[in-house]
Amino acid sequence: MAKEKSPRQHSASTAPSPGNTVPTVAPEERRHMIEEAAYYRAQQRGFDGGDPVNDWLAAEREINRMLPSPQQQKRELAAYQQLRQGVEKLLGETKETLSADTIRQTLDKAVSQLKQMGEYTADTIDKVAASVEKDMASAAQTIGQKIEAFSGKTADVFQIWRDRGNQFLTNASSALGDWLREASEPLKQRSYRSGEMAASGTLECTTCGERIVLDTLAHVPPCPKCRKSEFRRVL
Repeated sequence: MAKEKSPRQHSASTAPSPGNTVPTVAPEERRHMIEEAAYYRAQQRGFDGGDPVNDWLAAEREINRMLPSPQQQKRELAAYQQLRQGVEKLLGETKETLSADTIRQTLDKAVSQLKQMGEYTADTIDKVAASVEKDMASAAQTIGQKIEAFSGKTADVFQIWRDRGNQFLTNASSALGDWLREASEPLKQRSYRSGEMAASGTLECTTCGERIVLDTLAHVPPCPKCRKSEFRRVL
């Protein structure tokens, strides 16, 4: 379970190795979360029409995605690592000419290569691709226009460029800025949901303000205080 570090900050160290996974919940709590999600689905349509069984099944899929089994977590973490390595390799091969299209095409090509391997389902690849893209966007926002940021931890996936010349890094900063401006609004908000994967850093619950610290790549757990599932990255 997440261990308390301060009244408003918890640590969820979940390295992608056997036996070290996201905190799990008891079957009774999982059932309660499904019941609550099904209720909210009915509430959203004013309790008018609909099918309670379909509400339950949809809610069950939602909670299973939020709280994947330890086996599924391991598969997703492995897929994430392979996709990220593919992205870093392609970024390392980038020439001097950079643009927002370069960033988009790099992720698309890495996703295509992972699919061709045939080791993971389409759902798993879509999920890890969304997580990698969020981490790329978070790093791009942190870098901003500071070329010196490419040499720090905050550059994350883009650290592969740290030894390139100043002109390349200037072009890279501009390309990342253009890519972010063209990105969807949710991507710019640096938001995460429980069950998604996120690189190390600090996330804050959007409901109660509780913070969790991910010491390494991990699945985002439910908020340890209010059990809600929406977070934003703060560090």
